[in-house]
Amino acid sequence: MARSCACAACQSLCQHEPGWFVPEEIDGAAAYLGISRYTLEHDYLTAHAVPDGVALAPRTKPGTTECIFFETGKCRIHPVKPYECRKVFGCESGRRHKRMRELIARRWR
Repeated sequence: MARSCACAACQSLCQHEPGWFVPEEIDGAAAYLGISRYTLEHDYLTAHAVPDGVALAPRTKPGTTECIFFETGKCRIHPVKPYECRKVFGCESGRRHKRMRELIARRWR
C-alpha cells in the first residue's frame, strides 16, 4: 500500500519539526522555487549542527514550530521536499526518525 503524507500524523511532523535535506537536494529546491541557492539558504533554511558540519532544513514560521513551507495543510515544495520528509512518516516509530537523522548527518560530512 502506498503511503500518503496527507494524514494528520504526517502533517503533525510538518507542524512540529521540519525534515532535513541531504546536500544534493538544495540546488533542486532552489530551482523549484525559482530562487538562487544563496536565497534559499539565507531566507528559508536553518542549520543544524552535526558531527563535522551542519545539516540544512527548512526554517520554522516565526513564533511556531511549523515548517515555513507548510501552507493550508500541504507542503509548498512537495515535489522537492527534504529527504527526511520523503522517508519518515508520522505514523512510524521515533526510532526510525532518529536513525534517519543519523543517516542524513553522515551525508553532510
